This record gives sequence, structure tokens and C-alpha cells, in this order.
Amino acid sequence: MSRITVVRYWEETEPPWDQGNVPWLVRMAVRWAITIVGFLAAEWFVNWVYSPPDRFIVDGVEALLVAAAIFVVLRAVLRPILIFLTCPLQLITLGLFIFVVNALIVLATKEVCDWLDVRFTVDGFFPALLGAFVISAVSFALSRFLRRNPFGPRLR
Repeated sequence: MSRITVVRYWEETEPPWDQGNVPWLVRMAVRWAITIVGFLAAEWFVNWVYSPPDRFIVDGVEALLVAAAIFVVLRAVLRPILIFLTCPLQLITLGLFIFVVNALIVLATKEVCDWLDVRFTVDGFFPALLGAFVISAVSFALSRFLRRNPFGPRLR
């Protein structure tokens, strides 16, 4: 595989909102919007799965916007540190431990929201784990959908 193929693949599949010439503020805003959709899907799905609902609650639009922003910032800061610290577990579980890391970031978001009086609550680790899984799935799906060529480059 030559360097030209890799560069061409990167140029043809990189989303337009994540290119180098787009300001960082726009890239962060798109990530924030994707996270907002992920939080809405996680709230619906977690409360649908658990028999006593109200395990994952985002109470209002303001709480949704602030909690998603806090999650994006904490994920950008804490996730690389936690992945480095849990590297042996990542290798043993073939990367599945990343969902536990994401659940810890959801719980950290809940704690920061408690400090700032934002109405975002998660009732325990397992609702946070399920919510983190849903947020990751929605983020992956929307990121793939927003790419210029979502299924990779065409073979010529």
C-alpha cells in the first residue's frame, strides 16, 4: 500500500467539518451536537430498558446543552489519561474496556453537573455504562453518516 493510496483515502473519507482548514470551534460544535443527540438517545434507551425508569435523566434543554458540553470537555481531557492508565486492561479485553472508561466519564459528568447545579442525573454505574454505550454508538453512526463518502473510497 503506497502513501498516495493512504493520503487519497484520508482525503476522500475525512468529513468536511473535520478538515484541517475548518476552525476548531466549528469542529467542537459538531462534536457537541453529535453528543447532544447521543444524550437524548441514551436517556430514552436507558429509561426504556430499566423497569423503574428515571435512571438517566436530563431535565430540560439547558441541562442537555450544559451536560453535553461538560461531557465533551471531560472526554477530551480525561479519556486519553484513563486509556493510558488502563492500557493493560484495554489489551486484555481487546478494547472493550473503553466502554467502562466512557461510563466513568459519564459519571464524572454527573458529578460536575452536581457541582454546577445542572439537572443531569445518572443512577448508578450500569445505567452509566449503558448510556455510554448508546452515546458511543450514536456518535459512531452520526460521524459515519456525516462523512463525504461514508462507505470508503470507490475502487477505480
